[in-house]
Amino acid sequence: MGKALRSWWREGERWYLAIGLANLVLGTSSVLIPLAVAGLYGRSAAAVGLLASLVSLVGVVGSLVWGRLSDAAHRRKPFVVLSYAGVGLCFLGISLTRAFHQLVVLNMLSNFFWIANASVTVLIVIENRDHATWERKIGHLNQFGAIGWVAGLGLGSLWTAVLSEAAGDALTIRSLFVTIGLASLAASLLAFRLVPRTIPRFTRRRFRGAVVAMGNFIAEKGRFAPLHLYHRLDPRRIGRLLTRPEGFQPGTRRFLASTLLAFTGLGLFGIPLPLVLSDRFGFPSSFVFALFMIQHLGIVFAYPLAARRIRRLGNRSVQAAALSLRFVLFGGAAAYLLLTATVPPIAVLVVAFVVYGVTWSYFQLSGVALTSRLARKENRGAALGLYNALAGLGWILAGLGSGLLTERLGYAATFAAAAALLLGSLAVLRFVPDPMKTTGQQSAVRPEPRPEARQSRRHPIAAWASCRRGAEPTVRPEAS
Repeated sequence: MGKALRSWWREGERWYLAIGLANLVLGTSSVLIPLAVAGLYGRSAAAVGLLASLVSLVGVVGSLVWGRLSDAAHRRKPFVVLSYAGVGLCFLGISLTRAFHQLVVLNMLSNFFWIANASVTVLIVIENRDHATWERKIGHLNQFGAIGWVAGLGLGSLWTAVLSEAAGDALTIRSLFVTIGLASLAASLLAFRLVPRTIPRFTRRRFRGAVVAMGNFIAEKGRFAPLHLYHRLDPRRIGRLLTRPEGFQPGTRRFLASTLLAFTGLGLFGIPLPLVLSDRFGFPSSFVFALFMIQHLGIVFAYPLAARRIRRLGNRSVQAAALSLRFVLFGGAAAYLLLTATVPPIAVLVVAFVVYGVTWSYFQLSGVALTSRLARKENRGAALGLYNALAGLGWILAGLGSGLLTERLGYAATFAAAAALLLGSLAVLRFVPDPMKTTGQQSAVRPEPRPEARQSRRHPIAAWASCRRGAEPTVRPEAS
């Protein structure tokens, strides 16, 4: 274990510290903003849903804007520095807001600036490097981001636990916004000093292979998806791919439909969840932060397990299993809210959030890989871009829907609708072909584990270390 941790640390680069610090800021804000909507402005779940929709919409627009600008500018580093600085200034502004609409505008701006770094960070890692090292580099970068995200949730839990009693909720929330705003400015300074200059080179097929191999296992809001692929989408071409025989195959179209249903259901559950914990059950902010920290720890530690399970069972089976577990979780939460008004036992909540996090790793990693395998070779880049676009669209629809449902019918109805959409996604997924069976790729994705990989089963950090030493990736990048 100690040797694996030392090897993992030596693999990193100094500028990853800026990535970790920036993700600490985002991890804290992911729960702090919904709590601020209720705690500072007395708004309901409808306001949280509207805010989530607007922020997601800005994220999609931002990915289009920053992707084109980064290619036109022939530079990557300035976008990272600008991103962290913009996010920091927005959070400092939020600490001074006195009206809900000011919070909305500043939060939208913060996400717009965040996308500037999300669209280029992975490219900095892989540009001008041997493509055989890409999965290892992307995975290591993601690990620093994940650690930062979890640390941010821990910071929020500790900060609110210490200050809430003495200073009150309002001052605690505002002071935490000041803290993460300054932290983001510090991340911008670190990025300015440490991020290397690279010669821009977008190698589409190789980059797509690395994305498929590593997936996105950090955050459920899609902040770390391969957003650089968004600006490669041509709306007219997408229309032809969806409607014409030479476009996406029927199985690809069905899976994309299943993806939209799934992400909409995930959003209907995830967006109002912080308010359910704080408003419906009356948990303190520190405990809400702690539960989401447990969720993200589950995401991080389950990732190497998910990669091995996909190699063994195939993408579609793992995708269906993850959706099924989440269907049970969402349906159980809806039934509990409908049938009783009591606060659930702490142990039950901890187990539920572990399952909530673990299933995300399995769902997202299998979904990215399944999209690529189902699409024709010439359409895979567009398929991956559309997969991410539908994820963003699902979150937008969920933000609007969760607010309306909660206001009119309550949290139980919103969670029930989320479970129903997952059931619909599972129904569509049954008619999606299994690429491992139809193309005979099973042997290609089930390599004999190396000794390092066998040893990595003991602990997730050891699994990541084995990847650093050259363990077989989930899906091989395509050759140029």
